[in-house]
Amino acid sequence: MSTTITKLTDVLRQPIPIQATARQLKQGYRTYPVLTGTERNAEPLVDIALYGIAGQSYYSRPNRTTGDAVPGIDPVIRVRKSIAERLAAINHALQNSEAVRELFGGPVELYVEEGTRSLALQEQLYNQVFPAFIASSHPKLTPEQVLAERDKLIARPATVSSVPPHATGGAIDIALRHAHPDLCYVPKSLIPMGRKTGISTVAQPDYYEQKQTPTHPEERLRRNRRIFYWVMRGALQQDDTGFVCNPDEWWHWSYGDQMWAALTQAPAAFFSEMEQKA
Repeated sequence: MSTTITKLTDVLRQPIPIQATARQLKQGYRTYPVLTGTERNAEPLVDIALYGIAGQSYYSRPNRTTGDAVPGIDPVIRVRKSIAERLAAINHALQNSEAVRELFGGPVELYVEEGTRSLALQEQLYNQVFPAFIASSHPKLTPEQVLAERDKLIARPATVSSVPPHATGGAIDIALRHAHPDLCYVPKSLIPMGRKTGISTVAQPDYYEQKQTPTHPEERLRRNRRIFYWVMRGALQQDDTGFVCNPDEWWHWSYGDQMWAALTQAPAAFFSEMEQKA
């Protein structure tokens, strides 16, 4: 292994910063100012497959949250054009990184599990799917506790002044997978990074950083999360991608929406509602 690769693997294995401050900044993010009616907010949605990026809507296939696929869900992932361009740059660097191949024993690529989500689907998930999932997983919770936990796991539907992150086209649920020619979902191809759903802080990106005596499997999950985090931040390109990670969900990244604005302390978000178009 060359010195250059060794240095890059060290960078990719750096600890994820503790997200305590980010979690404070995130509080109340749905009230953050949004610039509407601007040219930037008119940026179109595009199909990520056109940029060579793998992905399929999580709810268009059998999944842990809903069990079976949700009927009528379009499997195509669409995001704002600038988001797709940023992801394509990361993916190109990822697929051509000898350091990443060294770490994972072969080529790795981005895999997007959710992009722009319709407001109708958001309402269905919020009002029906997630409460049912939580209640079945934790039968001892009261109805009020179920709804309280629901609000920790999924954004509220649209309000007069705010829309859920996935309705803006600027938010993505994303992971790494072993490279595959099929751009849609391929079972057992995802790089393991720990549980995504359920009532637990394990979903927080820095969860394993705070484990004093991690087990061997936890050490591997921590390593994988670290690599993913720094890839998304731009370590392979030696440049900041602009994406920020939801401090409560290692897989949720965004740019230009209210959460991004709150976490970066930008003056305002510039992506508001963008409904999907065929």
